[in-house]
Amino acid sequence: MAQENTSEEIDLGYLFKKTNDFFKGVIRSFFKVLDFFKKYFIIVIALIIIGFAYGYYKDSTAVETYNNELIVIPNFESVDYLYDKVEAINLKINAGDTLYMQKVLGTNFRKLRGIKIEPVVDLYNFISESREHIDIFRIISDKQDFKDYIEEFANSKYYKYHKMSVAISGDDVSEKVIDDLFQFLNTNDHLVAYKEIYQEAKEYEIKEYYNMVAQIDSLIKASATSKSRPSSVEVVTNNDQHFLIDKKMDLLEDIVKLKMEKLDYTESIKIVNAEYNLKNERFLNFSNKVKYPIYLVLLFSGFFFILYLLRTLKRYAYSN
Repeated sequence: MAQENTSEEIDLGYLFKKTNDFFKGVIRSFFKVLDFFKKYFIIVIALIIIGFAYGYYKDSTAVETYNNELIVIPNFESVDYLYDKVEAINLKINAGDTLYMQKVLGTNFRKLRGIKIEPVVDLYNFISESREHIDIFRIISDKQDFKDYIEEFANSKYYKYHKMSVAISGDDVSEKVIDDLFQFLNTNDHLVAYKEIYQEAKEYEIKEYYNMVAQIDSLIKASATSKSRPSSVEVVTNNDQHFLIDKKMDLLEDIVKLKMEKLDYTESIKIVNAEYNLKNERFLNFSNKVKYPIYLVLLFSGFFFILYLLRTLKRYAYSN
């Protein structure tokens, strides 16, 4: 027992000694750092002043990049076209292809920094559009996990709305850049021809629906007239009249939908909403007047720290 107690006392004593040595080493290192900055105080102050001046210059001449958030509708089955164009523009920006970008944006071609696009997932709106969409959803979702189905890029074409984030340098020409960008996207000859066909078809559909409503109104009016004249032949029964009224309400709802679709079809890629010049929120977004003095001091200190390590390793290598 006495031997075990002695062993435990030795272990605890050794542990306390090592802990004490560790804290002494930390304190010793702290005072070495202080001594270093005291020794090179003037140089450190000079580096801080130089860093502050350079940071001030960078802040005063820097042009901030702003985000511009757009909600768009790719009409006439143009989802793949839109995504391909966005990818092509991003590749041209990264490659520095100024000729292509001038073709897209004119004199502001250097302002565009990049574009991101993603679908606005709205399964309810997609499924409720038609019976065909319900069948498509059932077939595809049966073959894969529901979450994977929603996130899969290939399914983005089934959603009506898409979100675009357009990064533009500066806040003075954002609307002009986006107008020029969408003018470029909407100049595809194939889609322009589609737009004319769709608009003519919608106009004709609306006209025909109004004609059907007028016909129903005439039948309802004739029914009311026949009831006021007992000698006349009754045109429709009460059940038929209720059916006609319900049908008229359905037609009026369809007319509203058709007019909304016609409004959507004014452009191949239509902007629904745009929020301009949104600042990017960054974690620890320090001013250059703070960052550059810190960088210079750390670089200066790091150089001497490396020299200190090399001297220490050299002494260790030649020691017995």
